[in-house]
Amino acid sequence: MSLHRASLWTGSRRQRQLTLLAGDAAIVLFTSAVAVTLRRIFLAGMSLEKALSEPMLSGILTLTFAYLTTLYIFDQYNLRRDISSRTEAAMLLLANVAGMALDAIIAFFLRDLALGRFVILIHLPLAFGALYLWRRIFHSHLLRVTRPHRVLLVAANPVERGIEAELRDRPLGDYEIAGVFMVAGQSAGNGQLLDEQGRPLEQVVVDEQVDTLVFSARRGLPPEYLNKAIDWKFDGVGIYDVANFYGAMTGRVPIETIDARWVLDHLSQPYGSAVVWRIKRLIDIVLALFGLAVTLPFWPPLMLLIKLDSPGPAIFRQERLGLRQQPVVIAKFRTMYARFEEEGEAAYAQKEDPRVTRVGKWLRKTRLDELPQLWNVLKGEMSIVGLRPIRKINADRLAKQIPFYHLRFSMKPGLTGWPQLRYRYADDDTSHLHKFEYELYHIQNASLAFDLYLIVKTVQQLFFGRGQ
Repeated sequence: MSLHRASLWTGSRRQRQLTLLAGDAAIVLFTSAVAVTLRRIFLAGMSLEKALSEPMLSGILTLTFAYLTTLYIFDQYNLRRDISSRTEAAMLLLANVAGMALDAIIAFFLRDLALGRFVILIHLPLAFGALYLWRRIFHSHLLRVTRPHRVLLVAANPVERGIEAELRDRPLGDYEIAGVFMVAGQSAGNGQLLDEQGRPLEQVVVDEQVDTLVFSARRGLPPEYLNKAIDWKFDGVGIYDVANFYGAMTGRVPIETIDARWVLDHLSQPYGSAVVWRIKRLIDIVLALFGLAVTLPFWPPLMLLIKLDSPGPAIFRQERLGLRQQPVVIAKFRTMYARFEEEGEAAYAQKEDPRVTRVGKWLRKTRLDELPQLWNVLKGEMSIVGLRPIRKINADRLAKQIPFYHLRFSMKPGLTGWPQLRYRYADDDTSHLHKFEYELYHIQNASLAFDLYLIVKTVQQLFFGRGQ
């Protein structure tokens, strides 16, 4: 009864995104074939029959890869985008132009593809027109063809009931809150759960046309309901615990809903086997080397800008905690005035932080301040994907306030991760608690597939400059 892993790749919302993606792939494949065929006819003088018979698969697959990559980076699979607006149409066009540019780069290095300027240029209007029309059809006729799933929250205490209000305030897409079944007791005869009005759970499920039941994570599904749960399952009613359902809807696990039993049932060593750890390490090395090769030429001008903006070293080093709370000395481009970067201080980052330099604001916005940590990745102290390393003085204090806080040290710290993409800088202990809930979700979903997803989303975020 776990929703968290399925929610990443399946579910109604994900299926609609995959439908949109499949339509895009079919369109780009077709328009690529048309562009290649036209080039062969008009430039190479081939007949239509010969143009179609010549091999073209490698070329059109390359075009398709480039376009789908840029469409994803430009957030074109966000179902909330209204393609009817001029802004969104312009963003789709920009994504197509970026796809054309990527095609040109690939074709320059892989001459055997024989794409040519004609194919790349003529493909742009064909692909844009078809993709725009497909999106108009998709959003007007295919996006909302079914009613939302009605969710009943079976709460055992007021804390869990409070989650209902937060879920109502969020755009759940394919889900809507049908209500809260506040457990007031059980029937003496058959053990039925009764609400405050004395109604049994079975009756409420029928009366409210419930499609999804969400039980307390700590209490779980009562033993008396095991057989009934089987009937519900085969009737199409989903059954989940509140921590996993909430995590799938919001991307974080509410700490007040879980206990040690939930941790044992739903969390395990991130990435599992030693083989997966080795593959992850290999990916880290390859990406770190690539990142250094691409960015090293820009380090000297960045360091010069930092030193011209304020006195002090361009690179700042600080000891933080890594895997198993082992100390790690991380390196960053300095973003604060030197007098605030002292080892003894442990003040949190703030919005509009007066300690941050002018260049530092830009470095933080673009996340370029983290580039020197690629050396930490190469040394094996950090990973590309993981939770941010934290100072010991802060970790010791937070561990006394937040249950299971030590779990965040079950993986190597990373340059990017789920909390970094979904949450702001933590500027006090309360926000650190909320950030830890995102960290729990990251630990729960840790896998190579999840890493790949986060890397792509990070590239997307860097491209649009959405850092803090």
